[in-house]
Amino acid sequence: MAWTKYQLFLAGLMLVTGSINTLSAKWADNFVAQGCGGSKEHSFQHPFLQAVGMFLGEFSCLAAFYLLRCRAARYSDASMDPQQPFNPLLFLAPALCDMTGTSIMYVALNMTSASSFQMLRGAVIIFTGLFSVAFLGRRLVLSQWLGILATIAGLVVVGLADLLSKHDDQHKLSEVITGDLLIIMAQIIVSIQMVLEEKFVYKHNVHPLRAVGTEGE
Repeated sequence: MAWTKYQLFLAGLMLVTGSINTLSAKWADNFVAQGCGGSKEHSFQHPFLQAVGMFLGEFSCLAAFYLLRCRAARYSDASMDPQQPFNPLLFLAPALCDMTGTSIMYVALNMTSASSFQMLRGAVIIFTGLFSVAFLGRRLVLSQWLGILATIAGLVVVGLADLLSKHDDQHKLSEVITGDLLIIMAQIIVSIQMVLEEKFVYKHNVHPLRAVGTEGE
């Protein structure tokens, strides 16, 4: 099925904002501050604080959802369909996966470069495809399998580049390898989150902003 212009716009917007997200987080990690009493400088290494900021952003989607619903009620806007009642605990498992995966990724970002971090996040394609076949009964077409194989080849190239390239004092080889493995681990958790959402959440008529906000809550 061909993509619409709106879908292409959303995909491009996600690519741009995702890159800005990674670069801004790495930029924050590079900050240093003088210690108390003239002690040595300390770098900004607070991955869990960054993860909390991410979830605050997700939680703010609830405010946007209720503002849109109030506007729809005021102007009789049919674009906001009546919401089907659902149990908020439905989002508990996906939210735990989201929180765990995001925290691990921010820890890994302290250990490796932003470019490797962003490219290794593509591993989510591999695990989501495999898990959808195993647990959702999906059948992937040839083009999707070829895409997974191409992604694997790209990840191998990124891993070899990190392994063979020279490393500075900020990122030692052991830290880079650990960071890369943590990113792959986080993508496994994120793919589990996606499979859980499709299996248990997709069948409910939940507005996207409300879904994201409930997970952030």
